[in-house]
Amino acid sequence: MFRTICLLLISACLPLAVAAETNRAFIVGVGDYAELTDLQKTIGDANGYSGVFADDLGFDVTPLINPDTDTFLEQFDAFLQSIEPGDRVAFIFSGHGWSDGGQNYLALSDAPHQSSLLGLRKRTISLSEEILDEIRARQPEMVFAVIDACRDNPFDTGTRSMTKGMARTGITTDTLVVYAAGANQMALDRLGPEDEAPYSVFTRSLLPKLSDPNFPLSFAVGEASEEVAELAASVEHTQKPAVYSDVDPRFCFSGRCQFGEVDQETKDWIYISSEGYTEVDKCEKYKRYLEKYPDGRFAGPARQSLASAPCAGTRLRFKQIAWYADLAGHADEVYGLDYSPSGRFLATASADKTARLWIVGMTPTLFGQFTEFTGHTDALLSVRFSPDEEYIVTTSMDDTARLWRATGGEAVRVLRGHEGDVAYADFSPDGKRVATGGYDNTVRVWDAATGEELLKIAVHSAAVRSVRYSPDGRQLLTASNDGTVRLFNAETGALVRTVESGAVPASYAEFDAEGDRIVVSSLDRTAHVWGDGDQPRILAGHEKALWNAAFSPDGEMVVTSASDFSGRLWDGVTGAELALIQSFSGSGANWVDFSPDGKRVAVAMRQGNPQLWELTYE
Repeated sequence: MFRTICLLLISACLPLAVAAETNRAFIVGVGDYAELTDLQKTIGDANGYSGVFADDLGFDVTPLINPDTDTFLEQFDAFLQSIEPGDRVAFIFSGHGWSDGGQNYLALSDAPHQSSLLGLRKRTISLSEEILDEIRARQPEMVFAVIDACRDNPFDTGTRSMTKGMARTGITTDTLVVYAAGANQMALDRLGPEDEAPYSVFTRSLLPKLSDPNFPLSFAVGEASEEVAELAASVEHTQKPAVYSDVDPRFCFSGRCQFGEVDQETKDWIYISSEGYTEVDKCEKYKRYLEKYPDGRFAGPARQSLASAPCAGTRLRFKQIAWYADLAGHADEVYGLDYSPSGRFLATASADKTARLWIVGMTPTLFGQFTEFTGHTDALLSVRFSPDEEYIVTTSMDDTARLWRATGGEAVRVLRGHEGDVAYADFSPDGKRVATGGYDNTVRVWDAATGEELLKIAVHSAAVRSVRYSPDGRQLLTASNDGTVRLFNAETGALVRTVESGAVPASYAEFDAEGDRIVVSSLDRTAHVWGDGDQPRILAGHEKALWNAAFSPDGEMVVTSASDFSGRLWDGVTGAELALIQSFSGSGANWVDFSPDGKRVAVAMRQGNPQLWELTYE
């Protein structure tokens, strides 16, 4: 893609000054190991790089095939002595490598299969300290390093400290380092048993682009990176080369780059594609790119990157969810619950006609009831905190909603007007209004300070099960027993659009934190995640009706409650089920909610105490 765009550009840029005295390359390929698993493509890789650097780029090449550690150090020392200030230097390694999580190491042909972690550090070569630092100490004009050394983890150290693949590296002036795979990924030596190509997946993508000395180096690496990701995906593998660069994106080995005034979108994408062009977090750069170019040429790769590690690290690193604590006190079922914005408190609403506020986040071990709210004359159905945590609002089968100070006491306001059960209530983001939905098929908006009814929306043909404000406060999202999920103007009550319409009641709907997606729980046993497209992502697996669904704070996961003895945790991007939340002490989960930090899930179990479950990650 990068090269295609480049070749379409007509005007030529001014050539960069050529200051290098000599181009020098040290190229190593190790495939025959004494103790480790042999590799099939590494010798071909080294020979391929040697040919391109010598014949096409005009480098003085020092090739080294299957060296042991002593031979490598002897030859590399001689190479170092040849470097003069101002030289351009390339270091290429194709073989086995490993990382201790902080530094990356290269394995020569005599690397041991079994060793302690300390012993392995001593018997392999530190890429940073023994290679790159030594090269840079000779004051070259620039350093280009290609490390195709993360094919697998072939060592047995008796410890779990070793990581898969190579670790992230730092960014150094006038240095471009490209790894064949990203942090904690494994690079493919080949695409399968029938793959007869002479090079590894990464090398076969990069070599043709390196061979043109007039082609910008950053473009060559960026284009190869995209191609590798596509090839790996073709065999259901994740491999995205990692690039760490402080080299001018206009640099080419000839000094006569054949590209001209690049359009702004391409410049922005180049800026994102290397780790080294800005201090802004790379994931944040992808988000900014999509905000600026939602339908841009690189929108697909940007969205894919945001849906992959490290940008989507939470769901991809999820390990398990386990019971953490019970909150005992209610005398009947708990129908609703809500975390406070700070995560320090949890409010619960029960069929025992009370709401309760619990301390859950002051310290890791402090849990307990803080206060009890009494005054409703029938079962409570929901509870929500105000944005400032000063108030809670409860809804009840006694046809009212009530506002309470979070510190306790009697209700400060009783909202009367619904002609039936009040199913749900939500504060506006500024805390000045309260919206309620009821079994009289209406939505009503109230002044939180006075209790005055400000707006009535009578569009639904059956009970309104939930009503939520959008994050910007401009819209109201409703879910109804008439099978529809609708968006209304929060100020006027005008219908904005119908999100979905079906024959089965929708029990709940909410926005993600950005307001870009909507999750709907349905009595059809599924949840639906709506995004930009005209079809939702279906979360299927429950065996009975769902009561609610909630996004994690970062929107990467969804948790659902249902009457099938369980709650479930889902990948909010792919729809895959991640975990089951189950308690045989009750007959189902009535409501679920993520803590604001995403580390816990609160579950209202039917015929049981509310529970806290803790998420752990790799």
